[in-house]
Amino acid sequence: MKTNWLYSMRLAFVLIASVSLWFGVGVLLNNYQVSRNAFSALNELPMAQWGDTLINTPIVGLWLLVLFGLMAMLAVNTVLCIWRDLMPVWRQKRWRSPRIVMMPIHVLTLLVFLFHGVDLVFIHGHDKVMLHEGESFQSGQYKITLTRINYRDDVAYITANADGKSKLKRITHRDLKEFDPRHNDIELSVTVNDKTYHGNAKFMAPFNVDNLYVMVTDFSVGFGEESKGVKAQIIAVHNPIVNYFYICYVALILTLLFQIYFFWHRNRKKGTR
Repeated sequence: MKTNWLYSMRLAFVLIASVSLWFGVGVLLNNYQVSRNAFSALNELPMAQWGDTLINTPIVGLWLLVLFGLMAMLAVNTVLCIWRDLMPVWRQKRWRSPRIVMMPIHVLTLLVFLFHGVDLVFIHGHDKVMLHEGESFQSGQYKITLTRINYRDDVAYITANADGKSKLKRITHRDLKEFDPRHNDIELSVTVNDKTYHGNAKFMAPFNVDNLYVMVTDFSVGFGEESKGVKAQIIAVHNPIVNYFYICYVALILTLLFQIYFFWHRNRKKGTR
């Protein structure tokens, strides 16, 4: 029986490879200031407000259009593969078939796509502020107070000059000897419904309360503000479906590991390990 190319594994491989390469193109675009500013603006706005940014930077709009097109084709390929290729395996209860685990893998992949789409269209958005110790801001129903900044590197590197620039490069290009994110953190208090929660936030290690995630993304000392000390850039993100993200990703990883074990065990029994 001839396999329809729309749900073929070859097309899936080509699409996955194309998406990976296209993300690489996006990384290259991010090296240019205009594109970087556009990506930064899109990251801070809900999808409904992207119009002006994309009109002003059409190259970024083209990149997104191609990316969404590739992702849509991959989703269609996944749905058709489930319906035409994998469902018959489950209906016939062929439990020893190497394709049996591919069904949950494909379903979980679709759920990840779905949750990312819902987040992008309906939820995406965050509050970003620069605070000194003792300052607060309101993010939805949460009052967030920065109680302490634990900055253990040389502040001379993060002190801005009259032009607003410091000695350090962009945060992803910094030398660990000048700035080590592993030992710089902030202490926070979050108040909601007359309850106050205390915790720490580091780079890539947010402090969370319910579906609120608070993270620190940078430190700096403003020009002429040496007496005020270090200030921290804080991002507060609300995402009510974040737990579903984690469940799907963990389940997807587990099913992939089981699939690897399934093939290894089958080959071992055949003596081809």
